[in-house]
Amino acid sequence: MVALSTLVPDVQVAIPEIPSFVAERQLLRATRDFAEATRAWRVNVQISVTTTVPAVNISGLLPANTELVDVVSIKNTGGGAPLVPRTYAWLDKNTSDWHNDTDLNAKWYVLDGNNSVRFVPTPSTTVAALYDARVAVKPLLTATVIDDIVANKYDEVLVHGALSKLYLLPRKPWTDNALAQYHQTMFLASFPAARTEAAEEFQTGVPRKVAYGGI
Repeated sequence: MVALSTLVPDVQVAIPEIPSFVAERQLLRATRDFAEATRAWRVNVQISVTTTVPAVNISGLLPANTELVDVVSIKNTGGGAPLVPRTYAWLDKNTSDWHNDTDLNAKWYVLDGNNSVRFVPTPSTTVAALYDARVAVKPLLTATVIDDIVANKYDEVLVHGALSKLYLLPRKPWTDNALAQYHQTMFLASFPAARTEAAEEFQTGVPRKVAYGGI
């Protein structure tokens, strides 16, 4: 993990008079926005299930001072096909009685809110570490450190994001709407490629297709 304070000097190069704690706060907000939009901060968690308990809250499995953004994939540790993400509307339409169905292994999962994952069918037995999940997270508002990959690969992006917010602060010596717009444009422009890189798990040599027509 990398301390957000590490990036503060890069913000202060542009705005020397900015207090360090203010710069760090806006870097945190930029990281939250970036992580949510790109799913670039990813971790693996192992999920245990309990008989007749359909939903599992995975808050305690996530890195400290993070919250769930999305579930990227879930696989059974015993092999078999990956679980397929579904919605409650899809389950209602395409299954006969998913609320009451039970099985040793789930076929589908639903992101149930509040960091919970619901397995369908409902587990019919208790198994430790039955599922491997790849999940995207973002830092909590109380965080002081962020993921190494996000910090080291996207440090300039996060600085752009922080500066876009800082220049918009009203009635400050550094307030500048034009510079805020510039840094916001640079910040948002990084999202499509970052989403693609995250989806490819930052592997090199992978042919890429991004939304804006890049390579």
